[in-house]
Amino acid sequence: MRALKRIFPVVLIALSVAVAGCGGNDKGKPIPAATATALNTELNGVQARLDNGTAGACKDILEGSRGPNKDRVNQLIDSMPDNVDSDVRSALEDSFNNLWDLVQQECDDRQSKEDANKQQQDQPAETNTKQTTTPTDTTPTDTTPTDTTPTDTAPLPNDGNGDSGGGVPGNNGNGNGNGNGGGAGAGAELGGTP
Repeated sequence: MRALKRIFPVVLIALSVAVAGCGGNDKGKPIPAATATALNTELNGVQARLDNGTAGACKDILEGSRGPNKDRVNQLIDSMPDNVDSDVRSALEDSFNNLWDLVQQECDDRQSKEDANKQQQDQPAETNTKQTTTPTDTTPTDTTPTDTTPTDTAPLPNDGNGDSGGGVPGNNGNGNGNGNGGGAGAGAELGGTP
């Protein structure tokens, strides 16, 4: 941008010299006043687009759908009468060509900055990607063994009072059984008499 600020005065000086007709009387006529005013208007337009600050407005100076300043300036210089001093015409062309080169550099810089900013905004915020794992408790659980004492699953003695002697002795509570079991004796038939 500094280079652009230095070139504007050069272009303005070239424009004012051309308008004043200080190029020498023998070489040709000065730039017509209407052309000088139009060129000055284009310079103001260039400055306004640069002041906008965006890469798009900057590019409109050189190329754009709303009438780039560069094309209009070139048309104005080309439309000057042939009797305009050739040194003045050449100084204007050189000054504006320097301006266009500097504008292109400025536009490229702005575009690069805008692209970098956009790329930075488009990227998701960096998150901590370290996975933290909570260790699982691997302490063995306290298992109390269940009581594996065998239970008495023998059939209960028959409490009948039969006297056939084939029964299982009963339990009288003191470990001495009396043999009045009511079971069926050997050789006795069920449901019948012996």
